[in-house]
Amino acid sequence: MLEAYSKNQTILATTGVLPFNSVTLKKGCTAELNGVSSIQLNKCGVYEISVGATGLASTAGAVTVEMTKNGVPQPQATRTLAGQTIDTAFSLPITTLVQVKDNDSCRCCDAPTIIQFVNTGVAWVGDVDIVVTKIC
Repeated sequence: MLEAYSKNQTILATTGVLPFNSVTLKKGCTAELNGVSSIQLNKCGVYEISVGATGLASTAGAVTVEMTKNGVPQPQATRTLAGQTIDTAFSLPITTLVQVKDNDSCRCCDAPTIIQFVNTGVAWVGDVDIVVTKIC
């Protein structure tokens, strides 16, 4: 289990990766913070991932955050808030499941799996929090 967060961060437009600068809780080694922007899932199984982003858009437009798994965008974990203005706070939650599969050809695990959250909309300033729990 892992919980990490960042406060008052500037998230760049289009390709800004959401940072997690501080770890609140880390239990075991199944999920670890790798640098400040990647979550590393180290064991086979299913993980529940919950991310909360709150902030203010730096320019008017859509705030969009997407999760990538090993660099590949995951459509089930992409959220967009259209029509954001610079004076209205937003809250953008994402909860999804991620599977780290067994590799039957070598009877080993396809770990580590790397998870990131990328801003693909307008720039914004705010807070992010992530909780990763291995559920089976």
